[in-house]
Amino acid sequence: MKNIRNLTIVIFIFLLMIMNAVVENMRGVLVPIFKTEFFVKDTSIGFMFLIGSLGYMIATFLGGLLSEKVGQKKVLLLGIIVMIGSLLLLSKTNTFPILIICMFFINVGLGMTSIAINTLIPVLLFSFQAVLMNLTHFCYGFGASIGPKLTGNLVDKGMDWRNIYLSASFGFILLFIIFIFIKMPNLNKKKELHKKINFNTDKKLIFFYIMALGFYISAEVGTGSWFVNYIKNAYNYNEAKSATYLSFFFGALTIGRFLGGLVVEKFGYINTVLKSLIIAFVLYTLGLLMGEKGLFLISSSGLFFAITFPTIVLTVSKVFKERISFITGIIVTSGCAINMVMNFVMGKLNDEIGYGLAFYQIPICLLISIIFTMIIYMKTKHKLVSRSE
Repeated sequence: MKNIRNLTIVIFIFLLMIMNAVVENMRGVLVPIFKTEFFVKDTSIGFMFLIGSLGYMIATFLGGLLSEKVGQKKVLLLGIIVMIGSLLLLSKTNTFPILIICMFFINVGLGMTSIAINTLIPVLLFSFQAVLMNLTHFCYGFGASIGPKLTGNLVDKGMDWRNIYLSASFGFILLFIIFIFIKMPNLNKKKELHKKINFNTDKKLIFFYIMALGFYISAEVGTGSWFVNYIKNAYNYNEAKSATYLSFFFGALTIGRFLGGLVVEKFGYINTVLKSLIIAFVLYTLGLLMGEKGLFLISSSGLFFAITFPTIVLTVSKVFKERISFITGIIVTSGCAINMVMNFVMGKLNDEIGYGLAFYQIPICLLISIIFTMIIYMKTKHKLVSRSE
């Protein structure tokens, strides 16, 4: 019975990750439409992303605390409710300030569900955790790959963006109804709620995790948010054609996450992440240097983005032995704060120095992530041992 229950939970998590990814990555395709309809520039779009990231950041911090106190199921239900309300309001939006408010609450819902999922998986199944974590984020990559392409095609056929968001709300309503009937175990040890983290020992390592994860998130989210806008303005492609490259990026990321769990289990956690990030950095940089002919390389780099987020988050539960949900919340929240700033900077740079130069911010973020991932590897390699080592 326990195995059946866990399998049901895992299947629900997979479906929720797909829906989250579809909704989160619609906006990258719709940026040019938002700019035209609401008469705003990239700086204003960057501010919208900043506010959205603020919502995600607040939600991950509070979600980490609530996961410890009331359990992941209630946090997931709350996050889904917020998503439904935000999408329904977004489908009626006629002004840019209301659009910003809706994006804030959509990201609150995304943050709540994400932190609950990421703290649930490490304690749900004790074998093949890297495989399960990467499969979970494979589902995100799957949703992220079909979301932009589907949105681009619907826009190209004349469907109003509000109706696209309205359709997405129905998916979350269905998931909410299903999840009410799923039973979940109490996975939190109440005695740990009163334990204090030894920040004198752990604060440097927590900082390294924040920097590595934060600048990686900035690169992945920055690609999802700005890649279509970059292609459309730099090379005059339409939304559908531009979205194809973004979908290919997330498609490559999806394949990487499907295979990545096995690779990580075999060759080691942070060691594999480090090598993968270096390849992603090289491909992304070469792609930008090659101009229009390099768009395929940028999209292909998603294969090597793939394992970074799920594997780094998974190692938190292996490096830190107490208050794991809380520490994970701190790291993801602070990482989102970095992403929040970098998204706004990207919008500002687009207006100030142009799309071509501004987009080099992405490989710069990857390079910073590589540096701090290398430090984490040196500090934790004695703790993080894969099954083959």
